Amino acid sequence: MAVSGGADSTALLLALHRLAPELRLDLHAAHLHHGLRGAEADADLSFVRDLCARLGVPLLAARWDARARLRRRGLSGQDGLRVLRREFLVAAARRAHAGRGLPGAAPIVTAHTADDQLETLLMRLGRGTGLAGLGAMRPAAWRAAPDGDRQLWIKPLLGATRAMIEADLRAGGQPWREDRSNLDPRYTRSRVRHEAVPALARTLMPRASATRGRELLALRAARVTAAARSSERVLERLAARILPAGTTLPAARL
Repeated sequence: MAVSGGADSTALLLALHRLAPELRLDLHAAHLHHGLRGAEADADLSFVRDLCARLGVPLLAARWDARARLRRRGLSGQDGLRVLRREFLVAAARRAHAGRGLPGAAPIVTAHTADDQLETLLMRLGRGTGLAGLGAMRPAAWRAAPDGDRQLWIKPLLGATRAMIEADLRAGGQPWREDRSNLDPRYTRSRVRHEAVPALARTLMPRASATRGRELLALRAARVTAAARSSERVLERLAARILPAGTTLPAARL
C-alpha cells in the first residue's frame, strides 16, 4: 500500500496491519520521496520508516529527483507527479509479488477519502463530464500499467471523511505528518479544497461548523458517486443484453 505519512495513509496502514492476520494479507508499504520538499520530505520518510518498523511491515522506499524526471518525460505539475507516483507504486507492487515467487503484481491500496472524492467530483463537474465521470474514483479498478499489463487499484476509505480519520488517530494517540504543499494555491485541487469546498459548505449549510459542513458535503458526494457508478453498471448490462458484441452506433445521428 502507498504510505505518505499523512493522516489518511497512516490510518489505513494501521487498519490493514490489524486486519492482516484475519484476512491473510501479506502487507507491504511503499513510500516515494520526490526530492522536492527538503527537510520536510526527509522527516516524512523517517516517520514512515519508524512506523513500518514498529508494525513489522516491510517498506520499499525510494528517493527520486522528481524535477529531473519530469523534464526528461515532458511532464509537469501535479499531474506529472501523479504519473511518477503511479509508476513507482506499480514497480513496488511487482517487486513485492516477485519476492513471494508470484507472477504479476499485488493490488495497490491507496488512502483516498470521501473528501478526495468530493474534490474530484467538483473538478469533473467544472470541466464537464458524463455519467462515468460522475462516478469519480472507484473503490476498486483495473488500470493499464506502464508495461502494458493491468494493475488493480483499491481505495477502501472512500466512504470515510478526513475528519473521521483524524478523530480516530487522535483518540489512539497516533501522530501523522502534514504536507504543506497541499496548501499551495497554484494547484487546482488545493484551491478546490481550501476555497471552493468551504464556500459551498458556508452557502448550503450556514448553521454547521466549517468542519461539519465539509464532512456533510463529502459524505453526500460519496453517496452520489456510488449511485452514479451503480447506474453506469445497470446501463452497461442492459446495453450488453440489447446490443450484440461489436455493435457500432452512429454517434452523429444519436
